[in-house]
Amino acid sequence: MEILHHALLYALLCKHTIEVLGKDEGEKAIEVFTRDYGLFRGRRMKNNSLHGDINDFFINGEWRGKPGENISKMSFEKGQSISVVSKCAWYDTWKKYGLLDYGPYYCRYIDKAIAEGYGSDFTLQVEETIGQGNERCIFKWTAQADETLLNESERKHILPFEKHCKDLLNSAEKYLDETILAKTKEDFEKEFGKTELFD
Repeated sequence: MEILHHALLYALLCKHTIEVLGKDEGEKAIEVFTRDYGLFRGRRMKNNSLHGDINDFFINGEWRGKPGENISKMSFEKGQSISVVSKCAWYDTWKKYGLLDYGPYYCRYIDKAIAEGYGSDFTLQVEETIGQGNERCIFKWTAQADETLLNESERKHILPFEKHCKDLLNSAEKYLDETILAKTKEDFEKEFGKTELFD
């Protein structure tokens, strides 16, 4: 599995949540399960870190895309770490499958929840996202990472997207009913074939 699978799974969960629960209740449920997933990932990153600081936060990022799937530029200045993303494989997937009404909930909640779950002495401000109509994503963490250290460090604890998809489903299953999950499974397997992901 790859980003494509993870992005489509998320958008399908959101689509069927809103279809079953309606927009207002659906959006509340989406926020809850997305934040649950993000908080879980942030806590795991913290547990895998040596110092629990902003450097370890970036080093323990857990995923890696294919070359060219995502394009971002980092800068470190004035007590901040800033990421500007000009290409995003999640967004490209949602656009390809006509799910731009659903996938971008991920942009609204996930990164802030991961930073919150990590629970260090910095916060994240998400200023713009491609998924919500901007030309780029801009993320600003309120701590300045060591650029030299990050350049010299290999990203650690990379997890396969099968694991990321399973973790996402685990969070969704806590809050969504069987109808939503069954519809998501049906659409996902219609695209990719039968999978053990939902077992």
